[in-house]
Amino acid sequence: MTGLTDYITKSKWEDIFTIWFVLIDDAYQHTINCLGRRLRRRGPEADFSDSEVITVGLIIETFFHGHEDLGLACLRQCFQDMFPLLLEKSQFNRRRRALTGVMEIIRRQLTQLLIDPDDDIRVIDSAPVPACTYTRQNDCETVVGPEYRGVVVSKRAKLFGHRFHATITLDQVVDRWMIAPAATHDGQVTFEFFEGQSDLLVLADYAFQSTTNVPLLKEKRNIILTTAKRKDAVKPRPAWFRRLLRRLRRRIETAFSVMTTVFNLETPGARSMSGLLCRLTTTVLAYNLSFLMNLELRSLQ
Repeated sequence: MTGLTDYITKSKWEDIFTIWFVLIDDAYQHTINCLGRRLRRRGPEADFSDSEVITVGLIIETFFHGHEDLGLACLRQCFQDMFPLLLEKSQFNRRRRALTGVMEIIRRQLTQLLIDPDDDIRVIDSAPVPACTYTRQNDCETVVGPEYRGVVVSKRAKLFGHRFHATITLDQVVDRWMIAPAATHDGQVTFEFFEGQSDLLVLADYAFQSTTNVPLLKEKRNIILTTAKRKDAVKPRPAWFRRLLRRLRRRIETAFSVMTTVFNLETPGARSMSGLLCRLTTTVLAYNLSFLMNLELRSLQ
């Protein structure tokens, strides 16, 4: 069986870089056309384009585990013909962070190509994103405060940092995502998370069950959030339903596993909030691009 990210090791890097750039640049130009103006308000357009900055960011997260020094050095030495005007590290880093919002817009555009408009089923879950180890929290300068202290029940560990919340389709495409401080309970974010959405069936574990948010979602937005409930609940779900829900929810666990092992979801290595958002945005974009990459590479065979 072909895995989602097998193309990373089985395809030529030049082919991957080229397809990434074409997909990113097409979506970028569409964004510019919708705005009716260019993003840079003053001065001439940069010699190293925004699409190239985003593409290089994807390369660094995917092939170099987020190490910018290593990634830029390799591209400068081995792929200079593809990136002849490659920026030095500090300038690249500033440009990349400034394009975080644009990357998310591009991701949403590309995601529309992967999700059927009539698909109304989502799976929601959260994953830990540590800012540092729990014992070194007093030395952390990225985030400060008790709201960033939490617990990861599945790993029986303490967490200092954030939780990454996301919904996926049953095909494992990421639809929406957000981050929240680690102390925030999963059930507290559901109403804000689905802002602007409606008419969905959302599958979740009982951590997302909230006596206030679940009825509000159904009443205000026609979003039905279904959880397994605890086995010792007053009215537990039938055993067959719990098995089915557990099987479907494994899909988001698999998606998180891929984003963690391949695209550094739980180890972004950022030193600021802007850097964290930039790297997480790149991670989700790279993950969703993998679905389009497989389609594009098949068409080339």
